[in-house]
Amino acid sequence: MTVSSTHSDSEKKQRRPGWQRTLWLLLLLITLLPYALAVWQWQRGQDKEVLMRSLTSAMSTAPVGLVYREAEPPPAFTRVRLAQGEPAGPVIELRNSYLGGQSGRRILQPWRQGPDRSLVLLDLGWLVDGAKMPDFPPEQIQPQGYRMPTPHHFVLSGAAKGTAGPVDEVDEAALRRRYPGHWFQGVVVLENSPDPLLHWPVVPEFMPDRHYAYAIQWLLLGFCLTGLSWLMWRRRHEVH
Repeated sequence: MTVSSTHSDSEKKQRRPGWQRTLWLLLLLITLLPYALAVWQWQRGQDKEVLMRSLTSAMSTAPVGLVYREAEPPPAFTRVRLAQGEPAGPVIELRNSYLGGQSGRRILQPWRQGPDRSLVLLDLGWLVDGAKMPDFPPEQIQPQGYRMPTPHHFVLSGAAKGTAGPVDEVDEAALRRRYPGHWFQGVVVLENSPDPLLHWPVVPEFMPDRHYAYAIQWLLLGFCLTGLSWLMWRRRHEVH
C-alpha cells in the first residue's frame, strides 16, 4: 500500500462521521415532523370547536347590519342583516357542490345594497344538478344570513373560472372588475333560501372530528418512524 492510498483512506474515514451525522439529523427531523403536524391538526380541531360554539351562539342573537366601513367588517359566521338592494348582475352557478351526497350547484348572486351601494356575494342556496334554474324577483330574496368564506374547490387545469353562469371556481378578481365598488369579503349564506333552492349548511369547511382524525394519523406515522429509527440505531451499534 502506498502513502497516497493510506492518506486517501484516512480522509474517507474522517469524512464518514460527518455524513453519518447529517443523515441522522435528517432522520430525526423526518421523525419529528409527524408529531408537529399532529399537534397542528389537533389545535385546528380545537379552533373549529370554538368556532362551532360561537356559531351556535350567533344563531340565537339578533343580526347586525352589514354596512361598509373602513374598519373591519363582522367576522366570519356572524349573523348579519343587509339593507334592501338589488342584484348587481346574473347569478353564478358553482358546480361540483355536494349536499347530502348529491351533486349540485351553489347559486351565488352579486348583490348591491344600501345607500352606500356596497357589494356582497349572496349564497341563495343549493340546486340539484339537472334542475332548471328559476328566476327570482328581488323582493323574494330576504337578505339576512351568515358571513362565510368564499367557497373554493380543488380544481384541475382547464376548469371554468368566471363571474356568471355555470363555473367551477369564482373569479373574485374579475368579479370586482366587473362590478366596481366597495366589496365585502366572502359570501352571505341566506337563512331562508327561496324555493326550490335548499339552504346551504352554515358550518366550517372541515369539522373538528376531521382534524382530530388527521392528528391521530400523523401521530401513528410518528410512532412508526420512531420505531424504525430505533431499529436502525440499534442495528448500527450492533454492527460496530
